[in-house]
Amino acid sequence: MTILELVQDLGCKTRRKAACHGGEYCSPCPFCKEGDDRFLIWPQRHNKNGEYQGGRFTCRVCDKHGDAITFLREIYGIGYREACIKLNVPFKEKSIKSIIQSHYKPKIILEPNELWTEKMELFVTWCNSKLLNHASTMDHVIKRGITFATIQHFKLGYNPGEYGCDIFREYKDFGLSPETKSDGKQRKFWLPRGIVIPTLSNGIPIKVKIRRSAWKAGDSFPKYVEVSGSKQIPSIFGDTSLPYAFIVESELDAILVQQEASDLVYCVALGGATKPLDAITDALLRTTPKILFCPDFDEAGAKAWMKWKKWFSNIERILTLFEKSAGDAYLTGMDLREWILNTLTRK
Repeated sequence: MTILELVQDLGCKTRRKAACHGGEYCSPCPFCKEGDDRFLIWPQRHNKNGEYQGGRFTCRVCDKHGDAITFLREIYGIGYREACIKLNVPFKEKSIKSIIQSHYKPKIILEPNELWTEKMELFVTWCNSKLLNHASTMDHVIKRGITFATIQHFKLGYNPGEYGCDIFREYKDFGLSPETKSDGKQRKFWLPRGIVIPTLSNGIPIKVKIRRSAWKAGDSFPKYVEVSGSKQIPSIFGDTSLPYAFIVESELDAILVQQEASDLVYCVALGGATKPLDAITDALLRTTPKILFCPDFDEAGAKAWMKWKKWFSNIERILTLFEKSAGDAYLTGMDLREWILNTLTRK
């Protein structure tokens, strides 16, 4: 049996999404039950060691992932040997050892290339000027509680696109190797229209995300697009010499917290509850005396907390008094600074 057949046996409706890795399929997640295309299935994909164990799967919401053996064990609560027998794959003692020893290993992530950095600096500056002159988008940002001074400090911007359409370029124009789609055609470097949120290091962009203006519920493309070539790390905002780190999912929430309480905490925006840490951010958090972990109040956030409390001993989970996230709570009247200050000073 393959992972695809196992998912179908549970009554999940699957559909073919792409031809990569011998075929890519999607379905509702059998674990978290979220969405209808967030659970990705590759029935012919091998493990990293080259072994075939019934294919691979991953959920972009709850971060469940693994091969068909892992799927069977977690869905039905059966043992490793029994899962191998059901799948008709070889039983290997070393597989048990690797499962037991599996643990969190942050990676070193390289800086963006020089050409990308140069062009993104120009793009961010251009988009910042466009935001200041685009009344409806400026009004949207201001309504989120973000002030003009904060917009300028963090170089938030707006990409209006070209002739009302998203901007497309060649990867080589940004010093990047071409990427090929499943149909064999080359991808274009994509800069969608929307709110531009850069992550800066010494004033220079190392990562750029765009909140798409065209996004709608059910869209096959994400609401937030990380521009190709960006440094794939969490975004850090504020003074990292402070003794308190405040971790949230959204970059805009992190910027808002910095606006309200930059003297109390520095912020780390994960860009999603399941996003991994890099080695440098991991080292920074381990040398920070106290971490306040504030995920969105949903199932993905709860699952993320289960991992983070195993990784860090200097961490405390805090949740907003109401609403899903810090930004949403602020919009309904919550005083973020007072809430954070009370958290830090309580005994």
